[in-house]
Amino acid sequence: MPYPWKSFREWLADEEKLGEVVRIKVPIKCGDPNSIVDAVPADVKEEQLRVISCPGSSGKMMETELRAVVRYLHTLPKSPIGVIEKPVNNRPDVPIVVNPWSTRERTLRMCGCRDKEELCRKLRELKTRLIPPVKIDKRDAPVKEMVIHEKEIDLYKHTPRNWVEFENIPWSPCGGSQIIILDPESGTHDLAEWRVGYFEWDDGDVSKPFPEERRKKHMLIAMIYAGPVSSDGGVFYREKYRKLNKPMPAAIAMCSEPAIFTTGAVRSGLVWPKDGVDEYAVAGGFKGAPVEVVEAETIPGLMVPAHAEYIFEGEFLPEDYEVPRYAEGVFQGYLMGGDLVPVFRIKCITHRRNPIWCTTFSSSGLDHEGPHSAFANLFFEAETINYLRQNEYDVKDVVSYDLETIIVQSNVDGAEKIPHYGKTLLTALYACPHRYIGNSNKYYIAVGPDINPYDLRDVIWAIGTRSQPVSDSIMIEKGLCAWGDPSGLPGPLGWRAYGEQMLIDALIKVPERRAMWDPRCEPVSWEKRVVKQMKEKIGI
Repeated sequence: MPYPWKSFREWLADEEKLGEVVRIKVPIKCGDPNSIVDAVPADVKEEQLRVISCPGSSGKMMETELRAVVRYLHTLPKSPIGVIEKPVNNRPDVPIVVNPWSTRERTLRMCGCRDKEELCRKLRELKTRLIPPVKIDKRDAPVKEMVIHEKEIDLYKHTPRNWVEFENIPWSPCGGSQIIILDPESGTHDLAEWRVGYFEWDDGDVSKPFPEERRKKHMLIAMIYAGPVSSDGGVFYREKYRKLNKPMPAAIAMCSEPAIFTTGAVRSGLVWPKDGVDEYAVAGGFKGAPVEVVEAETIPGLMVPAHAEYIFEGEFLPEDYEVPRYAEGVFQGYLMGGDLVPVFRIKCITHRRNPIWCTTFSSSGLDHEGPHSAFANLFFEAETINYLRQNEYDVKDVVSYDLETIIVQSNVDGAEKIPHYGKTLLTALYACPHRYIGNSNKYYIAVGPDINPYDLRDVIWAIGTRSQPVSDSIMIEKGLCAWGDPSGLPGPLGWRAYGEQMLIDALIKVPERRAMWDPRCEPVSWEKRVVKQMKEKIGI
C-alpha cells in the first residue's frame, strides 16, 4: 500500500518490496530464558578493564544476539531492516523487527518525503496543517482484537522480553514505542518517543529478583522530567502529577503508524500542551490523512492508535527507579546509567491477534550508525534548517554526527557574505531557545556551499585551509551537553546535562582577513562538469 500507511506493518511490507527487508529464518537468541550468561563476557570485561578501567554492567542477563544481528545488517548493502521470524525468547511466536531507521533514505520514505527539503517543508507546517483524528469503533480497530485486563496481566506471558548484549536491563520495547498523554483541560494528546524497559533482576543479580508483581505489571520509562533537557511530557508529569504525589494516566503504543513515529520525534516545532494542539491532528496533517484512533479501555477520553500492534494502558507512578550503571545504551554509542526514571504500572494490554514487535536500541559500531540513528539525526537536521532559515540565515544543509558535531552548510561564502557570517550563523544556532537544536551539542562547524557536509574529509579540509584555531573559533566553557554525552556532567536526575562547546567558522575569510582568496586547483563546479565529460568521452 502506498503512502500514507495506516500501520507499521503496511510500511514494512512496502519496504520489503523495495528490497530493504531481510527475513531471518534461523533461530536468533533475543533473551533466552533457558540460558543465563554474564552481561559482559569475560574477554570483553578483561579488555575494558585494561583500556578504560571499567568492566561494564554487572551481573547476568538472558542470552541474546540482537546487537550482533544489527551489526551484521550494517555490513550489508542498504543496511536493511531485519525481521527475526524465530526469536528465542519467552514469546517465540512474535516476530521481532530490528534496524528499522538506519538510513536517511528509508526514514525519508517513511515520512512520505523525496528529500530533506520536503521534510523541512512538512515540519514547517506542523501547527498549521492540522487534520483531526477519526475515532473508529472498537470492533474495527485491529489493536482491540485481544484485550487483557489488569488481573490477568503477565508481561512474561503476553509480550516479548528482549535483551541486548552488555545491558543488564531488558529494554525490550525501547525505540519501537510511543508514549501518549492526555491533557484533560485542553483535551489534547502528547505523542513522545521514550525508552521503555522491563524489571527483571536488580543490577543483574539473579539472587535479587524484583517482586513478581513488579516484574509482571510494571515498566521503567526513560522520561526526563527535571533539568535542562526535560521533555514536554516530562514537564507535564512533574508539574501536574509528580509534585502532587499523584499517578499520571498514559498509554504506550507499540509499532504505531509511521506518522505517529514522526510526530513523536519532533522536538522544537511543537511545545505541548502550550501550543494547544492535539498531536494526533499534527500527525494527520503530516501524512495528509486523519489518524484513526480508538478510546482506551481504562482511561476515559484518552485515544490510542487503532492500528498499533500493542497498547499498554496504565499510569506513571510518582516514584523513580535508578538505572544501574552501564545498563543503558545511549545514542552516541556508549553504555551509561545511574539516572532516575519513572515507574509505569500497567492496567490493561490490548493487541492484534498476530502481533509483531520492534526493538531498537542505541548503537554505533564500526560505521557509527545504529538501528535508529538516521531517524534521530535527520529530524534534528531538518528542524535546525528550519530554525536558521526562519531567522533569515541562508542555509543549504545541516548534517548531524551523533547529535554532538553539527556541520552547517551555508549557501553563501567569501565576498557574497557579510563579515564573520560563519560566527554569526553558529552563534544564532547555539542561542536557539529550544535546547534540542541549540546549546546541547558540542562542535558547531560552518562550511561553504562547495564543501560536502556528509564527507568529513572535505569538512576537515575546510577547517584546515579556511580557519585559524583561535581567531576563527568561539569557546564556551560552561554550557549544556547532549543527554548521552559520556564526557558531560550529570544534571538533577543523573542524565548528562552540562558540558562545553566549540564553534568553528570554516568559511572563506573574505573580507574578514583578505581582500581576495587563493583559488582551488579544481573548482567544484568545474570538476563535476569535466568528470561527466570524460566519462562520456572515455567510456570507462
